[in-house]
Amino acid sequence: MKKLLSCAMALAFFSGVASASSNLVISTEGGQLEGFTKTVPGTQSKVETFLAVPFAAAPVGENRWKSAQPVVPWKGVKKANKAPQACRQGDVGSEDCLYVNIYRPAGTKKDAKLAVGVYAHGGGNTGGNATEHDGARLASENNIIVVTLQYRLGAFGFLTLPGMDESAGNFGVTDTEAALAWVRRNIANFGGDADNVVLMTESAGSTNACRILVDPKAKGLVDGVILQSEDCIHDVDTVKQAQARSEQFLKLTKCDEAKDALSCVRKLTTEQVAAASKSVGLWNPVSDVPAVEAIRQGKWIKVPVLSGSNKEEGRSAGTAYTDWNAKDYEAWVKRLVGKNATEALKLYPADKYQGKYAISYVIGDFITDSGMRGLGGCTNLTLAQELSKDKSVATYIYTFEDSTVPTSRKFADYDDAASHASELTYFFPDAGQYQARSAKMTEAQKALAKEMRQYWGNFIKSQNPNGKSLPQWKRFSDDGGSMMALRLNGQSQSVPASYFSDLHQCKFWHSIPIVLDRGDR
Repeated sequence: MKKLLSCAMALAFFSGVASASSNLVISTEGGQLEGFTKTVPGTQSKVETFLAVPFAAAPVGENRWKSAQPVVPWKGVKKANKAPQACRQGDVGSEDCLYVNIYRPAGTKKDAKLAVGVYAHGGGNTGGNATEHDGARLASENNIIVVTLQYRLGAFGFLTLPGMDESAGNFGVTDTEAALAWVRRNIANFGGDADNVVLMTESAGSTNACRILVDPKAKGLVDGVILQSEDCIHDVDTVKQAQARSEQFLKLTKCDEAKDALSCVRKLTTEQVAAASKSVGLWNPVSDVPAVEAIRQGKWIKVPVLSGSNKEEGRSAGTAYTDWNAKDYEAWVKRLVGKNATEALKLYPADKYQGKYAISYVIGDFITDSGMRGLGGCTNLTLAQELSKDKSVATYIYTFEDSTVPTSRKFADYDDAASHASELTYFFPDAGQYQARSAKMTEAQKALAKEMRQYWGNFIKSQNPNGKSLPQWKRFSDDGGSMMALRLNGQSQSVPASYFSDLHQCKFWHSIPIVLDRGDR
């Protein structure tokens, strides 16, 4: 991971840097910044880039486990040519990490009023960074401004203790909101349209975006939201679950017997917090009400939403079960769906696939279709149905179906197919792990990638993905349910929701209680 982060940041910076000039000096509420110009790899297009732009004060010392605080102003002109450190994750990164990277087409004037896409990365709320998601190509191709943000991770972002402010348990979410608010206040100085800001997210970034969709205080922060691989159902820990995680964290840090636990943990070193955070494992936003329930009740900010998932979201998760046999698998199914196991095993028999990864592949299908990890499948369809009930705003749904997309395989002979996060190579092909994958893309895949970037760019500009020369993408609410199947060789097309439902056995999954168990070993 440490090597990966370093590579991502280095590649982002050295992919074609030119000298900065006076028109690259921008005023923000914190002070002046000087960006630089770089060339989008493989093109003649140039993009003006501003790295490590602070949107909040460093969340350290007394600011640790507080809502994001205002930027501390600086004097002079700050060079914005070095990538920020990632938010602390394991043994890499820093607590001083609340920064955005900004990409705009070269020559953008202050009065250009370009649409703005703000990207929040995934990583299970325990990993990821802004710089690996280089927004230069997306900005250049669509004539928009792209902002990539960072938010606190793990215990730094999701610990909840008595004495914390209103962001307790949700600092990573409110960091995202703080970045959006900063963009609203400052992006006009970069040539952006402060009245046309769309939040683009994936995985954990989308998990946090679900909370933003149902946060009354977030009204006015965004004009649209893109959710990739998230159902707004498996998006939270209950208060009870969050308290249990926090108690485990306190025991690990020996702050469980302190009179003032918050004061105790604030005195811990970064390394101590990071180690305990890693031992606890998963960290999620905190609420007793999944976002989809609030959406069902009409209690959301009601902006256009583009949402979807990958055809084989759970396939890569199957690598954790390569030593299992049919007996192990069948016991796992019974644990997850109880009295519905007989029917489930008819749909997902242990011998569905052949070869040494047969059990892993069928587990991948089970994880995908059930939506049990909140990534896609039938719970994604449920979200679409709830969002589209409000006819005043548009809902657009997709299924990504390039099952040959290059991935970073755990095992060389394991077929990841269109698994979780595989589509990111098509949006961010120029940095880190995505650059290595994009080097393996065929011409057909490059064409699909450009098509997808056009759809996303159009949605950022107008909250409608449709555009000239693109296959028509119907609103989900127009005809009772249709979605865009993103496919190779010019075969992308709108398909009925019934196609997706049949593909993922949704008749069965919608007839039984939602599976909330992640199905970990």
